[in-house]
Amino acid sequence: MDSNVLNDSAKTLTNGNRQGKKEINPINSVLSTWDEPILPGQICTPEIPASVIPDWLGGYADAVSKNTQTPSGMSVLMSLSVLATCVQKRFEVCPYRDDYKEPLSLWTATAMPPASRKTAVINAFTAPLFEWENKEQEKLKDTILDIEAKRAVTLKAIDRLQKDAAQVKDSTERMECIREIKQLKSEMPDEVFPPRLWTTDITPERLQSLMAEHGERMALLGDEGGIFEVMAGLYSDGRANLDVFLQGHAGAPVRVDRGQRTVCLQKPALTFGIAIQPQVLSDFGHGSKKRFRGIGTLARFLYCLPKSNIGSRRSGERQAIPESIKMAYENGISNLLNILPQLDENGIEKPRILYLDQEALDAWIRFSQYIESKQGEGGELEPIQDWAGKLPGAALRIAGLCHVARYGEKSLEVDREIMEKALDLCELLIPHAQASFDMMGADQAVDDAKVILKWILIHGERSFKRSECHKKHHGRFKKLDRLIKALEVLQGWNVISEANRVKPGGTGRPSIIYSVNPAVLKGGM
Repeated sequence: MDSNVLNDSAKTLTNGNRQGKKEINPINSVLSTWDEPILPGQICTPEIPASVIPDWLGGYADAVSKNTQTPSGMSVLMSLSVLATCVQKRFEVCPYRDDYKEPLSLWTATAMPPASRKTAVINAFTAPLFEWENKEQEKLKDTILDIEAKRAVTLKAIDRLQKDAAQVKDSTERMECIREIKQLKSEMPDEVFPPRLWTTDITPERLQSLMAEHGERMALLGDEGGIFEVMAGLYSDGRANLDVFLQGHAGAPVRVDRGQRTVCLQKPALTFGIAIQPQVLSDFGHGSKKRFRGIGTLARFLYCLPKSNIGSRRSGERQAIPESIKMAYENGISNLLNILPQLDENGIEKPRILYLDQEALDAWIRFSQYIESKQGEGGELEPIQDWAGKLPGAALRIAGLCHVARYGEKSLEVDREIMEKALDLCELLIPHAQASFDMMGADQAVDDAKVILKWILIHGERSFKRSECHKKHHGRFKKLDRLIKALEVLQGWNVISEANRVKPGGTGRPSIIYSVNPAVLKGGM
């Protein structure tokens, strides 16, 4: 807003008061234009173009977006989650060439209203995963049947020997039974499971088992928010164990002892790729799900909250996905899935380490410092410090994923081009995260701003004094700083003007006055 206009407005008010007028002349009477207000519930986030991810992956994301007439951001995040499903645990990123490493697991969440074609987008990206699973399961079918038969026979033999050992009176015979039991157990082949890459809805206990059965890797991909009900303990009296989820993002060990069952995961890798309704985000501010913020669950997600295009889609303008682009995507995913694990001398998977070249490292460090500077008191990212603190690490993961998509195993050094694209994407994701956390009611200043906005609408005046607003809400705003932060949010929403100091006609203190966007009063909420 032009400072000269505001100064002129202040003079007008001052002159009016000197003439003994009781009514405050509205500042906006001299303002010719206002930006359109952004009211709570409105989505005003930047578009995330498919060009932020390179090569065949970006090309397919763009084609799916056009084919389904959906925001490209949904395709971008889903493509990255599918990519992470393929290569998590196979690679890690090490920026400083020391002990700090980031795994390539990724958690993404896109929030869109019903009828946004979320399922169509997810199906387009997960189709090659289905195909790979089916082919691998067919290859292993005879092997699995053979091993199941051998294990069944061996288990029955062990059961018979255990009964014999319990009944025999001679200690020598008993020891012989025990020796045979030990030998049978040592010779019994390990269970082989049909390959699984992902699931949709699962309990924490079953997820632990599923990851143990499939190389400690798993992904949760889908278009429903039911997994959050499970995580909140809805079906287990609020006692859901979230360790496997949280540690699966970090790649940290998980050991769970339940009754006679022990599950040990040395370096679990868990990816999320979900497309949910906005109401699911709103629910995180209520009930048992409120704890998700405190334990760091919500900070691990990269959010996309695009503006809905429902009502403006053109039924007759559907664009088919070019066959060449589809084949490039299918081949790319297949090649990544066929990268074999690298094992250490003990037969345990050892991730390949990706490094950054100097220019990529410099760019990432600058970005990290920029994000750090925004998290301090009063900073733009202070309300979402928990999320922002993980953003530089997420940038490394995205860069690592895009690098592997381009080079596979052929190169282990991430260049500046790949890194810059990852950083561009992360910058675009910041306002999406802010909007998502606002929807969750996670920002006190936003909640306070909503209260003041309601008062403004009831008040119905085109301007108001800060002191008047403070007096009306004194129970909520014990400290003036908290009120000022809420008013700054309203300024960011284009609901009110910047503060104007207006001196009274006498010797009193100047009043701080805000004008109200006429469109807000006209349109209500």
